[in-house]
Amino acid sequence: MYNPYDPQNPAKPDYFGGRKQVLKAVQDRIDRAKAQHQSGGILAYGHRGVGKTSLIKKIVDIATSPESGSENALIVYRRISKQTDAERLYQLLIEGLLEEIQGRQTKIQRLKAVAAKVSSIKLLEFGVDLKSVDNSSQSQYQRWRSLLRSLQNADFVLIALDDADYLTPDALGELKTIVEDSVDAPILLVVSGGISFERGLVDEYSPIARVFSGASTNLGEFTREETKEVLTKPLEGKANLWLEDGIDELQRLTFGYPYLVQCVASASYAGDRTLDASRVKEAISQAVSIGKSWLDHEIPNASDQDVLSFSRLINQGKHSFRSAEITNLGVRSVYIGRLVKLGVLKQISRGRYVLQKSPIVATYEHLKRGLGERTPK
Repeated sequence: MYNPYDPQNPAKPDYFGGRKQVLKAVQDRIDRAKAQHQSGGILAYGHRGVGKTSLIKKIVDIATSPESGSENALIVYRRISKQTDAERLYQLLIEGLLEEIQGRQTKIQRLKAVAAKVSSIKLLEFGVDLKSVDNSSQSQYQRWRSLLRSLQNADFVLIALDDADYLTPDALGELKTIVEDSVDAPILLVVSGGISFERGLVDEYSPIARVFSGASTNLGEFTREETKEVLTKPLEGKANLWLEDGIDELQRLTFGYPYLVQCVASASYAGDRTLDASRVKEAISQAVSIGKSWLDHEIPNASDQDVLSFSRLINQGKHSFRSAEITNLGVRSVYIGRLVKLGVLKQISRGRYVLQKSPIVATYEHLKRGLGERTPK
C-alpha cells in the first residue's frame, strides 16, 4: 500500500478525521436548506496548518455525496489567492456557477445519448440559458443576481471560499448580501480564514459576522481521539497497525497540530510494520525533513531561547497578551523584543501584543532542535 499520509496536500475526504462539531453544523445547514429553504453561513478560521482547506473539501464532499440526498446541489469552490474586491468576487462566483451548470448539461447530453429516462434528465436541468447571462452591460452583481433568478430545480447553492483573508472590505460586505439575496435556491456560504479573520469580522463588520452565528469555529489542535481517527482511518481494512502507545507518542510530540500529525505519520508509516512509540521516535528526523520546506524558514534566525520563549506563549492557548503577562511567564523584556523582530509577536499598542506565527512553528522547532518536553497548556 502506498503511504496514505500526505502532509503536502489537503486530506482526502475519505481520510478526513475529527472536527465532528463543524461537520454536524454543516449537516444542520444542509438539512435546513432542503427542508426550510433557509440560507446560512459556516466559518472556519485558524492558524496555518490546522486543516482549513481539508475541511472545506470535506464539506463539499458531504454536500455532493449520495447520502446527502442533494443530487441538485450546485457547488462553487474558489480559493482566494490575491486581493479580491466585490466586482472580482462576483466574477469568480459567476464563473464557478456556470462551470457547474455546463458540467451538468454535459451529463444530460450523455444521458440522452443512452436513452435515459426523461424524469432523470429533468432532475438535472436548471433552466439556465448560458447565452442569456453573458450580458456585458450589467455589473457583475447584476449578472450574478440574474443567474440565480434563472435557476430552477436547485436544492441549494454551496459557495466555498478558501482563504477569505484576501477579500477587500467591499467584498467582505457582499458576503451578507450573497447569503440574504438568494431567490429560489438557498445559499450555503462556507468561508475559511486566518486566526484573526473572525475577530476582524466581529470588531469591524459585525452585521457580516451574524451570517455565521452559531456556526463559527476556531480550528485548533486535534484532541487525542481526533488524532487517533486521523491516523487509523486511512488504514481501515488492514491490521491495526497503530498501537495505543504509538498514538500517545505522536500526540505528545505534535500536540495534535494537524500538519505535524501528517508529517510524523508519513515518516512513521512503513508498510505492514506495527506503529508503536519506538517507531514514532525513530521517525522524528524524517518528519522534520518533511516539514522543512514549509516550516524551516519561518524563524530561521531564532535562538533556542527564542523558541523556548515562543513555546511559553503558545502554552497559554491565547492569541493576545499584555507585556506583564509575558514577563510573568519568565520571558524577559529583551526576548519580547526579539520575538517581535522575528515576527512571532506583533505590537498593536503600548504594552499589548498579538501572536503572528502559528504555534505549529514553535512545536516544529522543538522537534528539530530536540529541546525536550513542551509543557502542555
